[in-house]
Amino acid sequence: MSVTDFGALTAAQKKVWSTKLWMQYRAESFWQSNGFVGTNMNTPIHRVDELTKTSKGLECVMQLVNDLENDGTVGDNDLTNQEEAMVNGAQVIKIDLLAHAVKSKGQMSEQATVIRFREQAKDKLAFWLPDKIDELMFLTVSGRAYTKKTDLSTRAASQLPQLAFASDVSAPTANRIKYAGSATSEATLTTSDKLSWNLCVAVKTYAHRKGLRPIRQGGKEYYCMVISPEQRRDLVTDSDYKTIVANGAERGSSNPLFKNAMVVVDGLILYDHRKVITTQGLSSGVDKWGSGNTVEGAQAQLLGAGALGFTTLGGGEWLEGDINDYGRKPSIGYQQMFGLLKPVYKPTKSASAEDYGTIAVKTAAAV
Repeated sequence: MSVTDFGALTAAQKKVWSTKLWMQYRAESFWQSNGFVGTNMNTPIHRVDELTKTSKGLECVMQLVNDLENDGTVGDNDLTNQEEAMVNGAQVIKIDLLAHAVKSKGQMSEQATVIRFREQAKDKLAFWLPDKIDELMFLTVSGRAYTKKTDLSTRAASQLPQLAFASDVSAPTANRIKYAGSATSEATLTTSDKLSWNLCVAVKTYAHRKGLRPIRQGGKEYYCMVISPEQRRDLVTDSDYKTIVANGAERGSSNPLFKNAMVVVDGLILYDHRKVITTQGLSSGVDKWGSGNTVEGAQAQLLGAGALGFTTLGGGEWLEGDINDYGRKPSIGYQQMFGLLKPVYKPTKSASAEDYGTIAVKTAAAV
């Protein structure tokens, strides 16, 4: 005997629902909705949308090329044999599949009820997807393993560390870390080493001197800095910050990267977000920061152009479970193929490889 499942979707309908969910992801993702992601190297996150044939097959490759250093040829002197070789490094972004699903407890056989369940499932999965990818982006750019959450507590029973690109997450390189005050490590931070305007300026100056590629807009150069809510509190109560914002904050740009920022001032685009790395999941006296492991801290990130590589294959796929108890207990899922990589590259004037476009900024950040 055949049974009609009023809630069953055609392939075309599944594509529509998948597109709806992906569009909702783009609208709700911190990185996507605020203009951090672009398909060129003038955004903090470079989205690579082409596959490159390599010895290992088709992969996503992010090409980083050093600036030219030679002085060129003058007048009618021969240009032949004076060419400068362009030094580039191919950064391979591994790709994997991340999926999640929800299931009804039952009593879902009526068409209207199934549709309501599908709407609820879409909303829940559409929140889960940007929330999880945003979290992985914060962990990746901050150099924190996927075995940890953004509060540095350890994940329980998570499959995220099994992602193909999880093993490529690398800690901040030696010359891409700055500390507040006179601290030189997490262990030497004190409760008074808070985020200040002076530190923001110092980090921006350091990034410029070290050759981190800035974001160019309207003939000017900028860096982004994403800070924790606690670092924001410390910064906005700093008297120097109050003065500089009152007198020098920029206004009027339609670029989403500027438009939605906390403030744009002196070449810094400031944002705050709750998924910035903190020590709030660690134990006082055991593994927090400071000499006695009692200092609550946070790790902000200054971002130049190309700080993170990101790729997606397709717009994701809407899934509906085959086993649904005659349509009474439907299950709905969503899967997305993507990859992340923080580029590490040897600049022309550096003796060793360094994080290409980001600097970790570690400060005290009391809760």
